[in-house]
Amino acid sequence: MHLRWLYHNRFRSGLLGLLLLMWYVPAMATEQHPDTVALKSGQQVVAHQLQVYHDGDGRLSVQEVQQLHFQRLDTIATLQAGKTVHWVRVALHNTSKNEQERFLYAGDWSKLQLYTWQPDGSYTQQQTGQLLPVQERDVPHHKPYLRLKLMPDSYTLLYLRLQGDLNLYKPQRLSLQFYTLEQVVKQNNNRLLVQGLFMGIILVMTLYNLVLFISVRDRSYLYYVLALLGTGLYFMFYHGFALELLWPNAPYWNAHSFAFIVTFNGLLRLLFTRSYLGTKQNLPLWDKLLLLLAMLYALPITMGLLSYLTPLDLLQPCVDLIGIIGGGVLVVMLLAGIASLRQGYRPALYFLIANVFFVAGALLFILKETHLVPDNTFTVYSAQVGMVAQVVLFSLGLAYRLNTVTNELATEVLEKERLEREKETERKHLIERQKKELEVTVENRTAALRLKTQELNQTVRQLRASEHKLRRLNQLKDRFFSIISHDLRTPLATLDSFLNILLNFSDRMKPEQMQKLANHTQLSVRNLQALLENLLQWAASQTASDHSMRFEPEPINLQELVQRNITLHQDTAANKQLQWQVQVPEQMQVFADTNMLDFVFRNLLHNAIKFSNVGGSIKVSAKTKAGRFAEVYVEDNGVGMTAEVVKSLFHVEQPAITTKGTANEKGTGLGLMLCRLFVERCGGSIKVKSDEGTGSCFCFTIPLVPARPARNLERELEEEIC
Repeated sequence: MHLRWLYHNRFRSGLLGLLLLMWYVPAMATEQHPDTVALKSGQQVVAHQLQVYHDGDGRLSVQEVQQLHFQRLDTIATLQAGKTVHWVRVALHNTSKNEQERFLYAGDWSKLQLYTWQPDGSYTQQQTGQLLPVQERDVPHHKPYLRLKLMPDSYTLLYLRLQGDLNLYKPQRLSLQFYTLEQVVKQNNNRLLVQGLFMGIILVMTLYNLVLFISVRDRSYLYYVLALLGTGLYFMFYHGFALELLWPNAPYWNAHSFAFIVTFNGLLRLLFTRSYLGTKQNLPLWDKLLLLLAMLYALPITMGLLSYLTPLDLLQPCVDLIGIIGGGVLVVMLLAGIASLRQGYRPALYFLIANVFFVAGALLFILKETHLVPDNTFTVYSAQVGMVAQVVLFSLGLAYRLNTVTNELATEVLEKERLEREKETERKHLIERQKKELEVTVENRTAALRLKTQELNQTVRQLRASEHKLRRLNQLKDRFFSIISHDLRTPLATLDSFLNILLNFSDRMKPEQMQKLANHTQLSVRNLQALLENLLQWAASQTASDHSMRFEPEPINLQELVQRNITLHQDTAANKQLQWQVQVPEQMQVFADTNMLDFVFRNLLHNAIKFSNVGGSIKVSAKTKAGRFAEVYVEDNGVGMTAEVVKSLFHVEQPAITTKGTANEKGTGLGLMLCRLFVERCGGSIKVKSDEGTGSCFCFTIPLVPARPARNLERELEEEIC
């Protein structure tokens, strides 16, 4: 019974939908059918399937519009300015077996009316829009949403009337966006969380600076407190809180409040800049420019009043003008801070750093508001991020300025007391001679004390430098002894055990066993030799500065140097049956110290062999970078390194994390540290990229031989011919 009832109900719904289309087709005899859009799960944007009719007079009813010819939406064209009305038609197909609920968002239009046709030929009407009070909207929200309920497996025909009374509340292009209830709730929760944190920071810093103003009565704090309140009020407006909480029944005022809130905030920032930097006394030219910008704000205020009190729509030009003036204000504030800092005004440093963050974020936000950059999460919140950084730094700057002013007042008080004492002394003629003698004595002792103080400070600095040097030498000693006690003992013990075997069991060993033992002995000796070489190089680098190290750069053929070092490691690589791949241009000439570059290649090739598996391959390649450098790669497909090991490489302050090779070869981490030192001494840089199990790639750059001028080349050729 239940299945029969369900089948009958679905049949009846399909029949009603068919009857609706049959009723609608004769009424559309002279126009095309509406495009059907299949409803999808999640967010859905519809543009190409829309059919539109531009109502020039804005007086047509939905019954009259049904008889008219709709055109397919041109998704590239921009809607014309002025008061316009547009009708949009689309059919939605709910392919699901369940009832679906969607929230329709068509943009921030002044007024939106949705007509939803029912299967019986009637329609329901819903409305929303930015110029409607919040309670009169279909969804009481700062964004103009329309709620849709779509029956299971049904077709729903929608007529949407979009009315743009203000250019500010009329998108440039038409499109429909459908959201689920979960998406709308998530967006709103994110808005509440982010803006709640931002408003909390603004409120805390406002109260903090208000307390300082009450304490010191410095007008700069008052201007800054009012500017913070203006900034918080603007972002309440921008994110819809002003409309929802402050004036929910005054949407028209909400649209125009921008002109007054931003102007109020800009004027306060100009006043704060003049007071904080003291431009009237110290920077008269910049002060006049700040006053000029303040007077320019009269233009957007006038435009905002005319747009609010008269039928003129000046809101969009007013917003653009505010953006231009606001950008000028931010730039002038930044330049005035630089000028003040150049005059030696220390508090201007905080002002300058704070404005760098805010100017970058605010200019990006202004460009977004004037449609010059895309509207995305980064551009929306850029001004707020910069604002938070500015608030913190401004507060530090004001605190520093307060300390400076306090010190100056204390100095003035001391100076007044000194003058009073001198006046009192002048009245006492009997002790004038004693006073002068005392002053001379005090001055002499003060000079002697100052000299002693300077000598003491110099001695303290020398002691600290000696202490630092001794600590570093002590660390060098500990590191050196640690390496000797751990890393030299192992190869020596291995050699001792091999020699004992040769002395005691040589007569009972087979030739292949003797050969294997000899190979192990040779490998141990080479490891010991490499370790000793690294220790000597490291000790020399630790006891000498970069400039005292011997450095003799000369032109070097890179391919010859690579082949020479590969030949040195040929036997060691053959033990693991490794394959070499060399891709170095024959004519590539680099300008570096030969010994240092040899050391770098020896260590990198030794590491590549050590951490390669049997039968693996090592690739050495080079190419030109930026026309001035040779970029060299040493790659292997061995065991690779973990991220923790990669992070510990190349550091002088702390030893690298060492791991054993595929044949239990040991290392100290000194080689790579010296590689970095030598590469940088030659004018290049080194880096590594490695993943555990896939191998490692070491890359470093070395300067190429600089090209000689043609005149010098001709002179050398003439000398050779002669």
